[in-house]
Amino acid sequence: MKQLDDSAEMLTQVGNLDLQLKKGEDAEAAYWQAIAADEDYAPPYRNLALMYQLQGQTDDAITMYGHYLRLEPNDGEAFHNLGLLYVQQGRSEEAAEAFENAAALLAPNSPEAATNLGVGYFYRGELEIAVMLYEHALALDPQFVPARYHAGVTYVYLGRLDDAIAALEAVVSADPDFPGALMNLGVAYNTAGRPNDAIAIFDAQLAGNPNNPTAVLNLGYALLEAGDQQRASECFRWCMQACAPETPHAQKATALLDALA
Repeated sequence: MKQLDDSAEMLTQVGNLDLQLKKGEDAEAAYWQAIAADEDYAPPYRNLALMYQLQGQTDDAITMYGHYLRLEPNDGEAFHNLGLLYVQQGRSEEAAEAFENAAALLAPNSPEAATNLGVGYFYRGELEIAVMLYEHALALDPQFVPARYHAGVTYVYLGRLDDAIAALEAVVSADPDFPGALMNLGVAYNTAGRPNDAIAIFDAQLAGNPNNPTAVLNLGYALLEAGDQQRASECFRWCMQACAPETPHAQKATALLDALA
C-alpha cells in the first residue's frame, strides 16, 4: 500500500486553516500544492470541489468531484453535491445517476432509518435526494406507510402531483388516521386543480375539529381556487380573528384578504 505523503496532508491542513481565516486564495493554493505533492491523496480534491461549488464555479467543482470520487467512490455526500451541480447545468441524466449513487450509499438497510434520513434532507431543502431515500425505504418495505407519506408530501413540492396524490391516497387508504395525510392530500388535490375534492376533505376535517386553523386556511385556499371568494374571505377573517397576529396563519390570511380587497 502506498504510504501517505505527509506533505500532502500537511498542506491540506494549511489550506483548511487558511479557509477558516477566510483567506480563500491562499487555501486554494495550498490545496493545489497538496495535490502536486501526492495526486492520490483525496481530501484536497474534495475541499477544492466544495470551494468551487460555493463560488459558483460549477465546471471546476464538477471536475474536482470527479477526481475525488475516483479515489473515494463510497462518499454519498459527494455524489449528492455532484448531482446538485448537474442540476444547475441542466444535465438531468447525469444528475439522476449521481443522486441514485448518493441514495444507494447513504441509505441504511432499514426503511425507518432511510425515511428518517430522507426527512433530514427534506428539511435542508434537498428534495431530490429526500425522494430517493423514501423510494429506497419503499423498495425495502412497500408497506412502510411513513415513507409513502413523506414521499407524497415531497412530490407536491416537486410538482409531481399525480405521484403525490397516488402516494397520499394510498396512505389514507392504509391508515386513515395517519397524522397529516388527509390534510396534505387536500393540499395536493387543490394544487392539482381539483379544489372541490380538496374542499370536501377540509370540510370533513372541520366537522370534527372546527377550530383547526390549518384546515380553515387550506379551505380558504381551495374555495378561492373554486371561485367562491365570499366563503374564502370568511375563512381568512376567521384565521385573523382566531390566531395571534404573529402566527403564519394570521399573516397569510391578512395578506390574502388585502389581495382580495
